[in-house]
Amino acid sequence: MAKKESIVILPYDDHWPDIFALEKEKIQNVLGTNVHIEHIGSTSVPNLCAKPIIDIMIGICSIGMAKKYIKDLEKLNYSYFPDYEALIPERRYLEKKGFHVHMVEKNGDFWKRHVFFRDFLRAHADIAREYCEIKKKLARKYKNEREKYTEAKGPFIQKVLKNMYEKEK
Repeated sequence: MAKKESIVILPYDDHWPDIFALEKEKIQNVLGTNVHIEHIGSTSVPNLCAKPIIDIMIGICSIGMAKKYIKDLEKLNYSYFPDYEALIPERRYLEKKGFHVHMVEKNGDFWKRHVFFRDFLRAHADIAREYCEIKKKLARKYKNEREKYTEAKGPFIQKVLKNMYEKEK
């Protein structure tokens, strides 16, 4: 299940939103208008350093509908990784070179957390810069250990998400 790929953090690339937009159009054409597609992850935040992978979140009505959509995404050369459901049961994960797809229930917790985190970083350049420095440090420390790198970002992400929960009160 664990991938042994080197973690490379690059400066922000102004082309990332365009790359997302082109892929979103392809996905939308295959899945139809009953899904909502968002650009998430670090490549969706202007001026934030990132791994050069576009994270795409597809919001669907019910996770039970995912099977049909997975088959459609496989037509676009995405590979489905069901093993990751043991870690995050509310998500269906697919990828192809340069893209990671997270299919979840629109407006579920996964959806809300990821949209909030993205929007918070977009609105707070100082926090985004801090996150970039943390990511670069962790990429050096966990160069070939993607899961450990992701896990080590957790405390920072949780600190930011705490703002989401405080606003809901």
